[in-house]
Amino acid sequence: MSATPTDAADGHPARPAAPAGRVVDVLIAGGGPAGAVAAHALAMAGRRAMIADPGRPHADAHDTKIGEALPGAAAGFFRAAGLPPPDPERHTHVRGSWSAWATAELEATDFLRSPDGPGWRLDRPAFDAALRQAAIDAGAGRRRARVVAVRRESGDAAPDTAPLWRVDFSDRGPPVRARWLIDATGRRAALARQLGAGRLRDDRLIAIFARLSVTEGPMADPGFDRTVIEAVPEGWWYAARLPSGAVMAALHTSPATAARILADRPRWHAARLAAPHLARLTGHADAGAALDQVAACDAGGTALDRLAGPGWIAAGDAAQAYDPLSAQGLLSALHAGRQAARAVDAALGGDSSAIPQVVTAQARLRAVYRGRLAAYYAQAAGRFPGAEFWAGRAGQG
Repeated sequence: MSATPTDAADGHPARPAAPAGRVVDVLIAGGGPAGAVAAHALAMAGRRAMIADPGRPHADAHDTKIGEALPGAAAGFFRAAGLPPPDPERHTHVRGSWSAWATAELEATDFLRSPDGPGWRLDRPAFDAALRQAAIDAGAGRRRARVVAVRRESGDAAPDTAPLWRVDFSDRGPPVRARWLIDATGRRAALARQLGAGRLRDDRLIAIFARLSVTEGPMADPGFDRTVIEAVPEGWWYAARLPSGAVMAALHTSPATAARILADRPRWHAARLAAPHLARLTGHADAGAALDQVAACDAGGTALDRLAGPGWIAAGDAAQAYDPLSAQGLLSALHAGRQAARAVDAALGGDSSAIPQVVTAQARLRAVYRGRLAAYYAQAAGRFPGAEFWAGRAGQG
């Protein structure tokens, strides 16, 4: 009996490439949370959905998502979407935060007092893989490749129906025809940009991060279940103990400061030790505690100038990405994936009115997010008069 080929990243059986001429209702580019949730919702609605995702990270995918958390409010989303909540064997609870923001004092917030209860600190690869598997179990297909090109063509569409999309893939296998496309490729927005959409940027924000092995201080305790945020003159620090036991620390700062630090990476460790609360919580762990090289990624808010067009819609970070201070990026991506899927399902049934409704709802969400973010940054800006980072953010919105 021959062995079944498996997905090295997920450990699940691999599906063969689609045959030439195959037609699907919806091709979802990207297998992250938004794409997987969209595929699950479409499959549950009886649509032929396919995820296009290579199953391995891109060169720019090593980012702060390794420390990402979900708020307790996500439990309601999982119930409504018919998806299982995060596996407690792979993900740990977040029961509150410690924050030195509006003042220099470290203040505690206890999520147990929230009606939503504690959140989850995610093993992000395992979380994404579980969502993809849920979509596959519901009947979605998966092409283990990136989308490299799309174009409209008549194909086998009936004269009274819209042209199909021809989708070509990085594996150079047979193309697939799709009636609709969902761009869930993250901040790259690869499909939307190929189709003419542009990217709008908020104030630039760079996250410079690394994982640490912490053996002293409160964050060395396996029971440490708080998120730490500390404002400093050059930006703000985020730190969390990961399910693996390592501590993730990230300095969010301006591009100019990031460039100086990346040119001399020991400066990142010196800056971390200069943050009084973070230094104490990590037991003053020095550069020798680093588990990987200090790296950086774009963390600023962005949005597309067009979230949808004829036969396509963007969802999740492809549509709009959030400053991590908002703590709403991942949950918003889950909701956006489901909303896009429901709108596309309706469009396939002849009712396209839900597409502009989703676009309008996303615009309103972005406006609320920007207003709240500006107010939150203003709370800390007064502590650091004259600091370049804070002067540039005190009035954004």
